[in-house]
Amino acid sequence: MTAENVHAFLRAGGARDHQYRVGSFLIRLTLNTKHPMLNYAVPDDDASPSAGEVEALVKAFEARGLEPRLEYVSEGAPALETILHRHGFSTDAHLPIMRCRPGEERLAEVPPGFEVVLARSDEEHADAIAVADQAYREPVGPVDPSRIESRRRGVQKGGAVVLARNRDSNAPAGSGLFPPPRAGVTEVAGVGTAHAFRRQGVAAAVTSRLMESAFGGGVQLLWLTPEGAEGERIYARLGFSRAHGHMVHISRQAL
Repeated sequence: MTAENVHAFLRAGGARDHQYRVGSFLIRLTLNTKHPMLNYAVPDDDASPSAGEVEALVKAFEARGLEPRLEYVSEGAPALETILHRHGFSTDAHLPIMRCRPGEERLAEVPPGFEVVLARSDEEHADAIAVADQAYREPVGPVDPSRIESRRRGVQKGGAVVLARNRDSNAPAGSGLFPPPRAGVTEVAGVGTAHAFRRQGVAAAVTSRLMESAFGGGVQLLWLTPEGAEGERIYARLGFSRAHGHMVHISRQAL
């Protein structure tokens, strides 16, 4: 697995609604949300942009009321972080990259009292979004229909959304997804558990169902970026291992 693999996947678009190029950057946007994880730019491989290119990138984000933000593999553009720092950007995170190929997975069982399914209906997609919003500390309220439609488009193109429910209460307990694969590669993303159901094996079960669906559909490489040591331990138990390189999350606050 190389930085080029990851960058090619990120540029492919997945379930994003809109993308366009500014200089040596590809901006990828999800409409009707300002969530930073759903709105970011990916640089060209070995990008070394001019000051004018960086400022054009900043203006493109700010014109939409968004914080300028990038996600990329550090080894894929080694000079970029220093350049962005010169223009007021701050590094938010250096995240490890983990990967898994068919045959390496060690799937977890669904914990007692829960069910884990592929989201199909609008209600299931809405519940998956709601539990993810809670898990990632986003405002929880009625789900915008455009977000449901975006999820449905992703599934239609070959991605998947997984929803876990508590059997007793029917409450959404956890969710996760992978976007449409690109050349046999996709990312496990957005795995989250509702506060009331944490530390009960829900995240592992959701991830396992995503792995099963991805590999069953012909995916040859799954990758993800765990947030924190606990997440890395969970994914390692499921068969993911560290890949070479780190994912850089970098942004610039309004000046």
